[in-house]
Amino acid sequence: MTILVTGAGGFLGAALVEALAARGFAVRAAARSPLPALPAGRVSPATLPDLAGSGLDDRFSALLEGVEAVVHAAGLAHRPAGLDETVMQAVNAHASASLARAARRRGVGRFVLISSSRAVSGPSSPHPLTETATPAPSDAYGRSKLAAERTVREELPEAIILRPPVLHGAGAKGNMARLARLARSPLPLPFGGLAGRRSILSDANVAEAVAFVLARPDAAGRTFHLADGDPLTVGQMIGAMRQAVGRPPGIVGLPAALTERLVTRLAPALADQLCRDLILDDAAIRALGWRPVESSAAGLGRMMRG
Repeated sequence: MTILVTGAGGFLGAALVEALAARGFAVRAAARSPLPALPAGRVSPATLPDLAGSGLDDRFSALLEGVEAVVHAAGLAHRPAGLDETVMQAVNAHASASLARAARRRGVGRFVLISSSRAVSGPSSPHPLTETATPAPSDAYGRSKLAAERTVREELPEAIILRPPVLHGAGAKGNMARLARLARSPLPLPFGGLAGRRSILSDANVAEAVAFVLARPDAAGRTFHLADGDPLTVGQMIGAMRQAVGRPPGIVGLPAALTERLVTRLAPALADQLCRDLILDDAAIRALGWRPVESSAAGLGRMMRG
């Protein structure tokens, strides 16, 4: 099977390319910029068109020649400062619809859209989120990912949608990279009182999930939540990172109410992520037989050592 992977130059896309090639697939790795060194033999580079540009249907059609499956991981992973929401919608939603439409016209049989937990929730949720939860995105990024899901489903009802939570692993960016920088500091950290539990997912486990659903006819047309396993508090994440490099966790416990007040005052934009739950219920994909290939501790350790 020849698989087109979009966004192959990014953190997740690169992991998908490497993992799928290692499983014996021929991979067409599409990115906007030149790719770094690619796995030899089974990976061929391709140029991804500007996802905010025009004429995408024709450009995607050419990119899909000879392709039997698509894994669409390209897009904006957050809303950069000053970026209009219409651009988020164009890149994450309209371009996804164009790619799905081109795939349908080409007769491509398998299509996997990498979405996000933010398509159905804000940064926290009082209850574990199942795939049937009523979508309630709270920001431009989440709204654009939900629109992508809906437009892809309209074009390709058999498309598979994967909703990961925050990602970790060597080369991870965003909040997980900031957490790793904190973990590298020599100081004790007063995070013991942060009780919010978060589902997280390693890049290796995303890749395993993609390979799994591509091989399962009964996954067609379904949406799946993904997680490494049990959710972790921020203190547990930092403790796992430090232990991976031979250091004690160094997490100091403060009363939960005091810790939450401090976080709310010093970093209000992160209060939900640090103090409250966001747990994904991944029972649906596990019922089909999928299991993570590494633990949260192993993926966090790779991120720390990388």
